[in-house]
Amino acid sequence: ATGKRLWQRQSTAGDAWNVACMMQDNPNCPAEDGPDFDHGASMILATVGSGAAPRQVLLAGHKDGSVFGLDPDANGKLLWTARVGRGSIQGGVHFGMAAEGARLYVPINDMNDTGNGDVLDPALARPGMHAIDAATGKVLWSTVQKNVCPPGLKFCDPGISAAVTAMPGAVFAGHLDGFVRAYDGTSGKVLWEHDTKAKIRTVNGLETSGGSMSGAGPAVADGHVIVNSGYGLYSHSPGNLLLVYSVDGK
Repeated sequence: ATGKRLWQRQSTAGDAWNVACMMQDNPNCPAEDGPDFDHGASMILATVGSGAAPRQVLLAGHKDGSVFGLDPDANGKLLWTARVGRGSIQGGVHFGMAAEGARLYVPINDMNDTGNGDVLDPALARPGMHAIDAATGKVLWSTVQKNVCPPGLKFCDPGISAAVTAMPGAVFAGHLDGFVRAYDGTSGKVLWEHDTKAKIRTVNGLETSGGSMSGAGPAVADGHVIVNSGYGLYSHSPGNLLLVYSVDGK
C-alpha cells in the first residue's frame, strides 16, 4: 500500500561482483569479488495446501544450486532449503524457475568451464531440470541432462540458463546445448526435444541457425511454443533464430 519495506533477508553476505571481476587485477572489481551467488531469477509466490487453510510460500532460486522456501507473512522466515545443483558463477539457478500449483520446476545450469578460471568438480554438476514440492522442499524428481555436444564444439553445454515455462502437465526449457526440451511434469521424462543448431531455411527466405538459449524463456499460447535461439555472451553459442512449434506439427 505504501512502498514501506516490511522485511528483508540476505542469502549471501559479501557478494559484491561485476563483470570486471572476470578480468585479472581489474580495478573496477569490488574488493569482495563474489562469488556471484545472487538471486538472478524472479521469485515465485505459490499457494500450497488445500481446504480451509491454504498458505503462501515465497520460492527463491539461488546460483549456488539451492532453492529456499520462505514465509512471506513471517518476515521471510526460512521454511526449507533444497539443494539440487552444484552452483558456481555460471551454475545454479539463472533466469527463471516456474511453478504449476505446488510443484516448482528448477532449471540448473552448472557449467563446468565458467570462463573465469575456477576449477570445479564435473562429477558434482547437475545440469538439467528438477522438481520440488513447494510446501515441503522435497525433491520430487531430477532429470540431469547428459552432454550431447559434438566433440570439440565450443560454447556448448547441457545446462539450462534460460527461464523455463510451465503449463498443466509439462514444462519447457531451452538448453545451452541448443536443444529445446519438453518435460513431463509428473515424472521429469523428456517428452520431445529439438536441436535448434542445425541450418534451416526460414519463412523470410534466409538460412540461419540457433545456438545456446539463455535469458528469456519459451512462450506458450494457443497451442504453440515460441522460442528464440542464440545467446552469444558469457561463453554461450550465438545464433539468430525464432522458432514456433505447434501441437499438430503444422
